[in-house]
Amino acid sequence: MAPRINGTLAPPGSPWYERLFADQLCTVMIACGFDEYGSNRSQDDLLESGLVARGFTRDDVGAGARIAAAGRVAPQRLAEHWIARAAAHDVAGRPVDVVVTLVRTGDGSAGGDAASAFLEGLGRCDVAMYGGHGRYGTGPDFDYNFTADLVDGKGAIEASFSEYKDLEEFLVERGRTNKRSPLAEYRALVAKGRLQIRRVNSGNIVINLRNYHTAEFGAHVMVDQLKSDPNIRRMSKQAFDKRYRLWLFNGCRTNDYFYNLRKLNPKVNAGGLDLIGTRRVTYWSMIGDTMLKLLDELLQRRNFSQILQALHSVNPDNPGDDAKGPSHVADLGRRA
Repeated sequence: MAPRINGTLAPPGSPWYERLFADQLCTVMIACGFDEYGSNRSQDDLLESGLVARGFTRDDVGAGARIAAAGRVAPQRLAEHWIARAAAHDVAGRPVDVVVTLVRTGDGSAGGDAASAFLEGLGRCDVAMYGGHGRYGTGPDFDYNFTADLVDGKGAIEASFSEYKDLEEFLVERGRTNKRSPLAEYRALVAKGRLQIRRVNSGNIVINLRNYHTAEFGAHVMVDQLKSDPNIRRMSKQAFDKRYRLWLFNGCRTNDYFYNLRKLNPKVNAGGLDLIGTRRVTYWSMIGDTMLKLLDELLQRRNFSQILQALHSVNPDNPGDDAKGPSHVADLGRRA
């Protein structure tokens, strides 16, 4: 059994607000990943309208100046910067300005740039949130998954696929004829060079390459094509300074990420990294609301138990689709 950390539904205490609101400034990154069916587009719009409704204004120059005034690292990657003055108060009752860096992927054509902005935000911001596909526990993704071509003996394309489910349905039928499972048929065709997987990985950030979902065909394709890409960006290779951060990964079963985030980034964990992820299926239609809900809860200095309850309130049960019970769990870091 691959090692994992499942997280807890009953985390003690609260986020380290003294650190999150230091210098009377809180920096937050909100990043929305990519969906091949376009589901991210409505969430992109929802995030913008949600920030406006909460009193944030798009002001790249003003946000940068506020960050500089606090002696913080300035953003370098292309993204949107929103600011709200006195959006929260610290434990002494002093006003706290909040700068949100918003990363949106749109049509996915600039997924590599979005992934770079996301990585920068993980290191630079006090709070970082990702909402999107979990990619079978491998990590966030800001562009298309893959394409696959079935070719004949001369290399001519017989069929093309851009979705796991379409490829799997084809392999089910072909495998039935050959008395093989879809996975066995996939392996046989790849070995013969008949099925060619074309990687689209500039927007992928790999946290984990263990396959926690071996019963799902797509997980095998996902892990195979990431493992075969020498240029893939790995979270384990990222450099972080030692300070407190809170990260939310909101996608299907992102508690798959916890083990590697703990084991492969010792310096970021030494600062007291707190992680929030999901324990079951979640839906694209709730991604924007979930990240905005966490923003609200943090600005009101809620404790972890209240935060998990609030996140579940916008991710209701759907037992018929493996989405039953509390949606989110936490794994808390040590207080340095």
